[in-house]
Amino acid sequence: MTILDIARARLRAVIDPILTTRHDELPPPDDGTVVPLVAYFQWRGWTVVDRDSFTTAVLSYPGSFQGALDTEDRRQAALDDNLQKLEVELVVRGSHWIAHFSSCGVLIGCDRHRSIPLVVGVHALPFAAVLGDLERQARRRRPQDIAHCLLFGACSSQDTPGQLCLIPRVAPDEPAMLHVLPDHGEGRSR
Repeated sequence: MTILDIARARLRAVIDPILTTRHDELPPPDDGTVVPLVAYFQWRGWTVVDRDSFTTAVLSYPGSFQGALDTEDRRQAALDDNLQKLEVELVVRGSHWIAHFSSCGVLIGCDRHRSIPLVVGVHALPFAAVLGDLERQARRRRPQDIAHCLLFGACSSQDTPGQLCLIPRVAPDEPAMLHVLPDHGEGRSR
């Protein structure tokens, strides 16, 4: 794959959703390798994370969390530890290509924001529709909502990660009591 092919794939990923209303093109026919599937995902705007053979590949969707994780001005990469971009692992099982998806969300958190695994046959009829829905959901996932829930909501609770995301009411702070210490002249020169 040349730089021109990569640039063309990224340009199509930006322009196609604007010009078309559907992204339901079927994946290419099986040629026994993962190469045409990787090209198909790259055409849709995905990036290759790992590809160690002709029968497996892991790809990531950079539009996850509205693209917030892929900006150059990120300061706290360590905060990403609990976040999961939309990813897919493509593997061949017998004579069928299988896509193991991890949806966009948090690894440990509430039902509303949790990343969910999903397995779909690549050449099954609903594949293109499922892929389009996963991409759409990943693009719409608001980083502000996730951050708020991770800090103040159910995603922050390690004990009950399955509860609904209910944000507690913020109580006004009590006035602070100031304690004035008498000045005994210590540390002063006379």
